Amino acid sequence: MVQFNTRANEILLKLVYYGPGLSGKTTNLQSLHAMCTDTQRGELFSVNTQEDRTLFFDLLPINLGYIYGNAIHLQIYTVPGQVQYDASRRVVLGGADGVVFVADSAEAKMQENVDSLSNLYHNLNANRLNIKQIPFVIQYNKRDLPDAMAVGVMNRRLNFRSVPYFESVANRGTGVLETFLAITRETVGYTFKKYHLDKKIKDFDEMLNLIESNVRSNLRELPPQPEQASAPSSEATVLRHSNVSVADLVPGKVADAQELLEDALKSNMETARLYSELKQAKESLEKKNEEMSQLYTQLDRANQDNLKTRKYLEGLVQNMGEAVISFTADGKILTWNAAAERIFGYTRPEIVGRNMAQLSPDRLLSELEVALQQVGRGQVVRDMETTRLRKGGVAFPASVTYAPVRGGDDRVLAYSALVRDLGEKKALEERLVHSQKHEALGRLVPALFHEAANRLTPVLLESRLIAESALDPHQAGQAERLVRAVESVQALLLPLQTVLNPPAPHRGAVQLNEVIQEAARFAELKAQRMGANLELNLEEGLPEASLDRALLFQALTNLFLNGLQSVSLSPVKRVRVASRRVGDSLQVVVQDSGPALQEGQLAGLFDPASATSTEGLALPVAETIARQHGGRLTVRSQDGLGNAFLLELPAVPVPAAAPVPAAGLGGRKALVVDDESFLLECLVDALTAWGVEAVACTQGEEAVRHLEQSDAFDFIVSDIRMPGLSGMDLFDWLKANRTGMTRRILFTTGDAFDAQTRTFLETNGVPHLGKPFDLRQLKQSLESLVETPIEA
Repeated sequence: MVQFNTRANEILLKLVYYGPGLSGKTTNLQSLHAMCTDTQRGELFSVNTQEDRTLFFDLLPINLGYIYGNAIHLQIYTVPGQVQYDASRRVVLGGADGVVFVADSAEAKMQENVDSLSNLYHNLNANRLNIKQIPFVIQYNKRDLPDAMAVGVMNRRLNFRSVPYFESVANRGTGVLETFLAITRETVGYTFKKYHLDKKIKDFDEMLNLIESNVRSNLRELPPQPEQASAPSSEATVLRHSNVSVADLVPGKVADAQELLEDALKSNMETARLYSELKQAKESLEKKNEEMSQLYTQLDRANQDNLKTRKYLEGLVQNMGEAVISFTADGKILTWNAAAERIFGYTRPEIVGRNMAQLSPDRLLSELEVALQQVGRGQVVRDMETTRLRKGGVAFPASVTYAPVRGGDDRVLAYSALVRDLGEKKALEERLVHSQKHEALGRLVPALFHEAANRLTPVLLESRLIAESALDPHQAGQAERLVRAVESVQALLLPLQTVLNPPAPHRGAVQLNEVIQEAARFAELKAQRMGANLELNLEEGLPEASLDRALLFQALTNLFLNGLQSVSLSPVKRVRVASRRVGDSLQVVVQDSGPALQEGQLAGLFDPASATSTEGLALPVAETIARQHGGRLTVRSQDGLGNAFLLELPAVPVPAAAPVPAAGLGGRKALVVDDESFLLECLVDALTAWGVEAVACTQGEEAVRHLEQSDAFDFIVSDIRMPGLSGMDLFDWLKANRTGMTRRILFTTGDAFDAQTRTFLETNGVPHLGKPFDLRQLKQSLESLVETPIEA
């Protein structure tokens, strides 16, 4: 009889497989048990008593799913088929909700089928069940037997209710699932209609289809079995009651054999049910234990993450640049980070537990009380500029932010203060103002250099022209002294000009060792005055390389003089110079015995901005020249060994070219453009002295008009920075109108350190002279220029 467990929201239905002995009832259950998935397979029981040797009682709970929150479970039983076990059959049949009659298809077994069906009728009546109403399905088993009767004949003899019937071979699983699905559908449908449960379901047939789908998802077809296969093997839990005897009866009570049997069987059935429930409870507990274990693992991981987060936050607070202090409502300090120690001067043990008031001047205690009243109401007081006291009573300007520290229930538990030392900020602001003043002065330097170069260049050119053309020896001497004075000023500006306007090398065939020896002779005078030794160890046979001799001499001289300066205060005054070839590079090592450079000195050694004097530009100039040649300058410094500078230059072979006669400047026509009239006159005088017909222009617009009227100019000498049409604008006009002349223009500028000017020169690759320049540089540049083909 159906059982409703409202506490567990469960509906339990009982199905009984009935039939003659050896018809295949137990085989059906074993096949069903084998078809169940591991998660749905229940316990298979066999109950053996002293009286019933072959009685099989099988319990197979199957979950059909949830219908409106109620889980539908099935319990499936078989009965012993032998006639002598009628009492056992009647007990098992009690409370059945659906019956499957398993008939043996063998012709010789027909009478046994009929007798068993009649016995089913009587036992149903004995249990007050109506065979005409109870859900009923017939299975014709053993259809593989050679003497199996026709299904039609068996139907006429057995299927008096015209119920659903199925053919099967239970030991192979054939027809087992279909039979089970049919009785399940019939039983659930009958039960729901009998108790009017179908009234709550909109589509009852859809519900039955859902149940059938659930059963099919939890049962699988058995694999094909051999022709003579036996029933699927299934382990069964055996419940035995073999020690029951008359001595166990209650004294004075008359024993009835039938009652004893029924009691024993019911006890076994109840034991099986309880065993199944116990197993389910055990599995549920194991699952809960596994879930608890997973939760514990997650909790442990969360605790570890929380610990890491806590340590991270503690480290973050401890290493903040601002002081972070927490304190109670009465001002007792609770926490004190490293920045608080640095700003206030108190260590943590000194200050924790003491009152916040001792960090404020007496005159500001009321200010502190007002701020704490606001924070107590849950407000945040941000960036309050005030004064605080360091250890020893030293006052300093500070910015303080007060905030509440809340608990889990959002109550204010304590206060926090974030204190920033404004003294450091004000000092930085003063330094910034000071640096801005110097920056303003620094911006004047390029302009002053430009103006000085513009004015020095004509002086240099004119003094040289006078010296070369003077006929009177006394005037020639005066002019020569003037030239030397101007050249000394030029030499003073040369280092700054080199780093601000890195010159493009004028390459030629250079023997490195010769330039080293020349630079060493220049530095030898200073070495002798210092009492220092300048030792050369030059590798013989170094090849000639394509280098700029003048720039290389300047770089080496700077390195030698720097080495002598380094050893000036050293007890051992020695500078060693070595040359060698390594692979595709030429190397010069300059090692001094002076004190090792500190790390701070090494960082800005080649940075022109770090120089504080013109002598400080010596190494940046050498590094610039190395870089312009495609090489590099590096340094290694070590206590006890001094400083070693390594100059590396690419060993570019000198190109073999047929000798080309110098084109010369005589007979050429030039266009000279410069807004400085004095410099313009000097340039024209110099060109005229070299046989050049020079046309002078003070503006770029005037130069364009000359170019539009005539294309007979052989080359152009032009300043870059001019009012109106600049030298860059003139170059753009040439690219659009006189393309060939873009390769015959020489720019002069004292403003090559300007970013726009440098970008223009580097992008277009045009030759240029940095002001101030002398006649030799001008003539050399112009002779190279006129040798350049007019067409690209």
